[in-house]
Amino acid sequence: MQGRERIQALLAHTEPDRIGVWDAYWEDTILNWEQQGLPRGVSPTTYFNMDFENLYLDASLRLPERLLEDHPEYTLREDKHGFVAKQWKNRSGALGYLKHTVQTEQDWADLRRRLDIDFGGTARIGPASYFTPFTPFPTWEQLQVQFAAMRQRGKYVLLHVYGPIEATWRKHGFEETLSDLALNPNWMRDMFEAHIDLIIGTLQTAQTYGIIPDGLFVVDDRGIGTGPMFSPRTHRTLVMPCDQRLADYLRSAGITFFMHSDGDIRRFLPDMIGAGLQVLQPMEAKAGMDVRLLKQEYGRDLSFMGNIDATQMSGDLETLEAEIRDKITAARVDGGYIYHSDHSVPPSVDWARYQWIIERVIHYGTYA
Repeated sequence: MQGRERIQALLAHTEPDRIGVWDAYWEDTILNWEQQGLPRGVSPTTYFNMDFENLYLDASLRLPERLLEDHPEYTLREDKHGFVAKQWKNRSGALGYLKHTVQTEQDWADLRRRLDIDFGGTARIGPASYFTPFTPFPTWEQLQVQFAAMRQRGKYVLLHVYGPIEATWRKHGFEETLSDLALNPNWMRDMFEAHIDLIIGTLQTAQTYGIIPDGLFVVDDRGIGTGPMFSPRTHRTLVMPCDQRLADYLRSAGITFFMHSDGDIRRFLPDMIGAGLQVLQPMEAKAGMDVRLLKQEYGRDLSFMGNIDATQMSGDLETLEAEIRDKITAARVDGGYIYHSDHSVPPSVDWARYQWIIERVIHYGTYA
């Protein structure tokens, strides 16, 4: 069974040959593994024949990208999304954000035209991650050829994009965005809606070229370790209308709605499911998310990807095997579960250990 067929069966809450498999890795994890036996230039997803291929939707302002400083250990750059950031070389860790471009409503008024679908003259979808700076996007005709090749390989194609909160704070600032959810909600609503307009418009344009991904993977952190980042009321009044409008379009286009959010977002889940969310990822274990309990509570209303605790992956083998066995055995029942770590796999996990992890995942994730 090929990846696309397998994932579609799981998301229909049936039991195919096995659960789906996909994962994410820190950059220095891959560098370590290449010293430990992973063939150089071969991604772990290719090595293990995982079930997904990825495309990325560039929902940035397409501002000029500039390298401001190239230090032996890090770079300092202006990004097309609208921030200045420090990025470590070959090391795990988040960007260090130093400045954001959209400080005022006038800044937003001056720059929002850059969210036009055709701004910049290339497709807003490409195979290179939007996390990677200084990467040109293809033309729509080039993307059409690339997408046809993906379809031939039989994988489930996920298109990744920031959600409204993530996209907004990258150009406006994290603390500023959270503050303005309360202090200036109309402005935040406008920025959120402009972002959803761009996503839907890009998908509509892609469809005219025969480019229809299987799923849209929306990256939109809404929680921290102790709970939601903002109130359920704010979520319901400002964020959920965006989710609902996007979900309505995706349903009409036959595209599955995935969402990534770190942290404990359990208080948001009923509204997110009601708006049309279909797959939740990664269910951060240290924030109290547990796929076994979520599966019991939401049953066939939601599918799940992840929740295997990355902090346990380099620890005691017996404890790690119990983590994999207990969660997968519970979550795989009646389909609706895809393996993924609950965060990117850290460099403390060596290559031999990770090979063992995937072997255990397949073992416990295979249907009789």
